[in-house]
Amino acid sequence: MSQAIVTIETEFTTAVETFMLVDYDIMDIEKKQFGDDFFKFRQRIKELERRLASVLTQSFDDCDTLVGKFKLLESFEGLLTREIIQDELEKKQITLLELYKQDLKIVNQIFQEGKVLVDRLDENSPIPSNMPPIAGAISWTNGLLDRIRDPMERLQDMSQSLQDREEYKDVVKLYCSLEKQLTNEYIESKLEEWCRNVEENTEEQLLKYLLVREETELAEEGFIRVNFDPILVRYLREVKYLLIQDYGVPDRA
Repeated sequence: MSQAIVTIETEFTTAVETFMLVDYDIMDIEKKQFGDDFFKFRQRIKELERRLASVLTQSFDDCDTLVGKFKLLESFEGLLTREIIQDELEKKQITLLELYKQDLKIVNQIFQEGKVLVDRLDENSPIPSNMPPIAGAISWTNGLLDRIRDPMERLQDMSQSLQDREEYKDVVKLYCSLEKQLTNEYIESKLEEWCRNVEENTEEQLLKYLLVREETELAEEGFIRVNFDPILVRYLREVKYLLIQDYGVPDRA
C-alpha cells in the first residue's frame, strides 16, 4: 500500500509537470488547445483520486485498532475534502462512529465492574499494586478517560457533514454521559470523601508523642519506639501520588 501511494504521487507529479510545460501561451484566447489539455489533466487527477480512495479504504479495513483508523485518516487530512475521496470514505466514517460507540460501551462496562472491586479493596481490583486506594482509583479512572477522550477529539475535527448525522449526535450523548460518570460522579466524589476524612481523622493522631517508651515485657529496658500512626502513613502515601497526578490536597494533608 505504501508503494501504491508512492506510485500515485509520482504519476501526479508527472501529470502536473506535463501540463505546466505546454508549448503555447495559455493566456492566448485564440489557442483552443488549452481546453483540451486542461480536460485531460482533470480526468487524470480524478483517476488518481479514485485510486487513492481505493488504497485508503483498503488500509482502513486493515487497521486493527480504532486509534489506527483515526491516524490513517489524519495522514491524508488535506485530501479528505476531495469529492471523489470523500464519497468513498463516507461509509467508513460511519463505521468509525459505530466502532467508537462500541468502545464507549466497553469502557462503561469495564468501569462498572472495576469500581465495585476498587470500592471494596478487592485484591483483583485494577488499581496498580504500588499505589494507595484513592490515588490508584483516580489513576485507573483517568486511564479510561484518556481512552475515550482522544477519539472524541479526533471526531470533532472531522467534516461537518459527519457531525450533522444522528449517529454522531448519539455518540456525543453517550460520551458526555460516560465522561460525567468518570469525572463528576467518581473522581470528584473520591477526592471529596478523602479530603473530608483527612480533616476528621488526623486530629487525634497528630496530638500523640512521636517517640514513646516501650513498656512491654519483651522490650529491653529504656527501649524507645517511633509512635507514628499507620493512618498517617496511608494519608502521606495518598498525598504523594495525588500530587504526582497534579491533584490538589488539603493544607492539613
